[in-house]
Amino acid sequence: MRTLFHSLVFLSLGLWLGSLVFFAAILAPLAFTQLPPLFPDPAAGIHAAGVIVGGSLVRLHWMGMACGVVFLVATLLARPHYRSIIPQSVLVVAMLVLTGYSQFSIIPRMDIARDSVGGSIEAVAANNPGRQIFDRLHQESVRVETVVLICGLGALFLTAHLLRRDAGVRPL
Repeated sequence: MRTLFHSLVFLSLGLWLGSLVFFAAILAPLAFTQLPPLFPDPAAGIHAAGVIVGGSLVRLHWMGMACGVVFLVATLLARPHYRSIIPQSVLVVAMLVLTGYSQFSIIPRMDIARDSVGGSIEAVAANNPGRQIFDRLHQESVRVETVVLICGLGALFLTAHLLRRDAGVRPL
């Protein structure tokens, strides 16, 4: 039974981290480089890419929050010594809090800023107050997602290290 819980621990964390990397390294850059040339108006193509990336981020957040809950539950059920799960659990709770902050605070404010300029950020000048707010929130979102990824890598390292230690495996 412990093997099942350990598998769920690594699967949930690996799925969340893999999705974050895929989103940042593949989906977003690909959408913003490949979609705009397909539109007669480049601003419309950038807007379409933003719609796809924004919708994907919302789904990524929900999936990440589900993975975080699975990780915490499986970690609690897999480890008899609670002190050994505290560091990675704290990191995953931080990931959940930051993901929730992005989902329920940053994204709604970005939507409001986009709506305030007529729905298309790319169609307004860079000095437009709505666009400036959107751009600032976008940078905040990138920073939050980066911290989530760093926390996830730390949680993965700690989980693997503690599992090896508990199993009596010597490091290379």
